[in-house]
Amino acid sequence: MPTSETTPPAAEGRKSAYVARNRASLIKAAQTVLAEIGPEASIEEFAEAAQISGSTIYKHFENKDALIEVAFVEAYRDWEAWASEALGEIKDPLEELVVPMRLLLRVKKTHPLYAAMTMRNFPNMGQYIAAMGAGLEIHVKELHAAKILKCDNIPVRVRSISAAVVAALGDQLFNPKAKESDADIAIEVILNLLSIPPAMAKKLAHFPLAL
Repeated sequence: MPTSETTPPAAEGRKSAYVARNRASLIKAAQTVLAEIGPEASIEEFAEAAQISGSTIYKHFENKDALIEVAFVEAYRDWEAWASEALGEIKDPLEELVVPMRLLLRVKKTHPLYAAMTMRNFPNMGQYIAAMGAGLEIHVKELHAAKILKCDNIPVRVRSISAAVVAALGDQLFNPKAKESDADIAIEVILNLLSIPPAMAKKLAHFPLAL
């Protein structure tokens, strides 16, 4: 039997689950604050949104910057999981490469909260988009190895693609006149960086998406 100095496993499990729920709730609240105010929000504003004390935040995160970073990373992972599911029955390897880029440029429509977060923190988005670039480079190298893509200097091309996608995203988020067709044209141009033939790039950038 457990003594007064030991904690039953079931109690430990309940405590861990409680801490995890509180942390997840804090991250969700932080995402709302980042969408409405931006990274300049104070610890007190994050705490108020989460309905906790400011000191409680430091039980989960070292400082405000750490909370903000995790809030953005979790938002990206959530969107990435949704995008993977949105691929559905797509089997064509080039469509699997291009569809997530097209979906990202539609984030204002599909994930308004994440779009608002991005708009409030757009000057610093490079550090969060780096994850996208790393995954993209792996994907492109795999397609190159399979002889589906034929291009050299892949790391340079991927960096250029990532920068171009971010620029196209900025246009979709901040330009009130921007249309989805503009996003698709941007993707069509971006695909030239992968030496995809123009006719194929046009097809990949413009076929209907099931949203």
